[in-house]
Amino acid sequence: MAADVRSSRRGFTLMEVLIAAVMLAVGCVAILSCMMQCQRMMLASKKFESAQLVLQLGEMAYPIPDPTQVATSGEDVLNDDLLNVKETSAEDLLRELDMDLPRTEREQLGDYTFERTVDDTDNEILQWNGGIYAIRSTVRWGGSRYRAKRDELNVIRLWRKKQ
Repeated sequence: MAADVRSSRRGFTLMEVLIAAVMLAVGCVAILSCMMQCQRMMLASKKFESAQLVLQLGEMAYPIPDPTQVATSGEDVLNDDLLNVKETSAEDLLRELDMDLPRTEREQLGDYTFERTVDDTDNEILQWNGGIYAIRSTVRWGGSRYRAKRDELNVIRLWRKKQ
């Protein structure tokens, strides 16, 4: 009788196999979801890096002028051509700077644009802060017929008009 008991306990029961399979499946699902999240983060990082490159190109092509170079005063600063830059594609920035990037990098920058504006500020606030304006540089990318919202990167610099 002792031999019969030993022979019936040699393998795994069906319940043990099912529990092991469920645990393995849960582990695989967790690993796959982590890998997908990592891939999304890497893609976002790549897009952000390209946006930083376009921001640098825009600042090189259209540098923020010294306050002595801007002859306008008051509300004219909001419309000054040296401070404000209309939305410009990354390709136009590369042409403006006469830069030649590899084709793959140029293709990555295809839908990126650069824009710079002076934020409208109330005269009372300007007097209070000593004539400091906020200059907003914006890089936009993305958007398509399926996804209308474009991503953007904003950098704000403070600029003071000399009295």
